[in-house]
Amino acid sequence: MAQTYPAVTICGAGNAAHVMMCHLGQLGCDVRVFAPFRDEAERLVEGMAKHDGILMNGKVGRPTKVSNKAADVVPGSKYVFIPLPVFAHEVTLRAVLPHMDEDSIVVVMPATGAFDWTADKVFKDLGKRVGVAGLAPLPYVCRIRTFGEEVNLMGTKSLVGMSCSKGADVKAIGSDIKKLLGFDVVNHPSFLSITLTPTNPIMHPGRLYGMMVAKAYWRDNTPPFTKNVLFYDECDEVSNEWLHKLDDDNQQIVKKLNELIPGCLGNSVLPVNQYLKWAYGDDISDHSSAGACFRTNKQFHGVGSPLLEVAPGYWVPDFKSRYFAEDIPFGLLTNRAIAELIGVPTPNMDTVIEWAQKEMGKKWLVDGKVNVDETPQQTPQALGLTLEDLKKMYAQH
Repeated sequence: MAQTYPAVTICGAGNAAHVMMCHLGQLGCDVRVFAPFRDEAERLVEGMAKHDGILMNGKVGRPTKVSNKAADVVPGSKYVFIPLPVFAHEVTLRAVLPHMDEDSIVVVMPATGAFDWTADKVFKDLGKRVGVAGLAPLPYVCRIRTFGEEVNLMGTKSLVGMSCSKGADVKAIGSDIKKLLGFDVVNHPSFLSITLTPTNPIMHPGRLYGMMVAKAYWRDNTPPFTKNVLFYDECDEVSNEWLHKLDDDNQQIVKKLNELIPGCLGNSVLPVNQYLKWAYGDDISDHSSAGACFRTNKQFHGVGSPLLEVAPGYWVPDFKSRYFAEDIPFGLLTNRAIAELIGVPTPNMDTVIEWAQKEMGKKWLVDGKVNVDETPQQTPQALGLTLEDLKKMYAQH
């Protein structure tokens, strides 16, 4: 009997969305695309004309419909995937929710930055709720080669963490994701596990601080970079040290939350190098440290750093890149703000955030406290959430 697939909508047209369009199109799935940003819907249609779909690693697949209007594609979709940066989560959910069926499920990947807080806020504002599943890390290592035409898939993780809203059929969702996307999911006890998983919010800032500050590449009037440093392949021991410093702070947050809200995390948040071993398996040949994982991960080879060449051989940090614009206010700051709420000191996180905010012209931390007036940010303080609120949200019954 031929395999049948539920209808899905993919939101956005970024790297992961290109992979999903091609993959699901190859399966013969009814896959629609909601691409509201600027002229992306039009450009997708034009780009796909070249290969009659998206070309990925020698194979072609295409969605059944593309539109910049949610009403055109979302109704009838069992799953609405949001494979977008954290800053785009809320606006996208607000656009699709009115058109989702009552039994539909929104799947966010990656769901770092406490997506469950965002979802709850939108559900209350719009007076409608649907099921929610959050995945982390992002399952794909991929880059668009030509928009709408071709994407390069460098690797897919065999295991991805998942957390679902209370009452959701976790087994059925996991089975559908396996059938649709081809990887297994491991269910976590709460969305806190996804938020605190040491993915980009720990990995990117730790490496950046080691590269740009701690090793004195970018301070005291020293010369700027002479090339675009390979972010992972050339991870040095100073960066490795800062990766583990941030992770140490993160593990202290995990420990305290497990004490305050028994069972809310359990053993789901691994130390960073153990997490990388779990996520990438045999693609990493040395798991002894985070830096070793970076350098020996086949899926990470060749990835550059957020640097801009302002003159030949003269590279400077790009503080507007997503490594800063997303991973600080919607990642590292989120975790650090949780720590403040539960009384856990985070000296290393504070050091990195205070450096980044100075370079970015922000004031997320003032006198060692979260400044709720600074934007953007995803913190419990800015949303008016208290420790008691977190206990109610994440209590295991």
